[in-house]
Amino acid sequence: MDILKEKQVMRKHFLEARKALTRETVDELSKHICHNIRYHIPREFQSVLFYVPINNEVDVLPLAKELFIEKRTVLFPKLINYERIVPYVINDLDFDFVMGAYNIPEPDTHPYDGKIDLILVPGIAFDCRGYRLGYGRGYFDQFLFGTDFTEAWGVAYNMQITPEVPHTPQDFPLHGLITESGIVRCQSEVEYE
Repeated sequence: MDILKEKQVMRKHFLEARKALTRETVDELSKHICHNIRYHIPREFQSVLFYVPINNEVDVLPLAKELFIEKRTVLFPKLINYERIVPYVINDLDFDFVMGAYNIPEPDTHPYDGKIDLILVPGIAFDCRGYRLGYGRGYFDQFLFGTDFTEAWGVAYNMQITPEVPHTPQDFPLHGLITESGIVRCQSEVEYE
């Protein structure tokens, strides 16, 4: 089976499993995962890129509000012309969102042009080497390869971790994975620059 077909089959399996989670389960696991993110974020990390959860992804929005209250720089991705992700700054606690690409809320503020301390990355499946399976468009991978940042962590439920995610050189290996069980520091054969 070629790699694209493998990804397609894996994507379908893990999406169905995640979509089957109840709202109560998503809320409960999300609380644990946000607690683990908070516990593991180094104090010196002042800028964090979050995401707006869709399709039962881990809900990180409560943590984004907590960090905003602490005066950290809270960022969210905006997809520009269905081509590339640009981080945008959040200016108020109610968030400054408008409906964006793929009907996902996006910030309606201004771009951020500094180094990002931590990028929280959603996905459909992850492995312990840091590879992730997304929706297949490559937006996050392109963003990670072209952005100045310190660390990128996959955010997932334990059920989304698999022994191996098929990958190509266009797939960016993450530094860590955060689940309801804690953090996994990823080991990849790729050297970070």
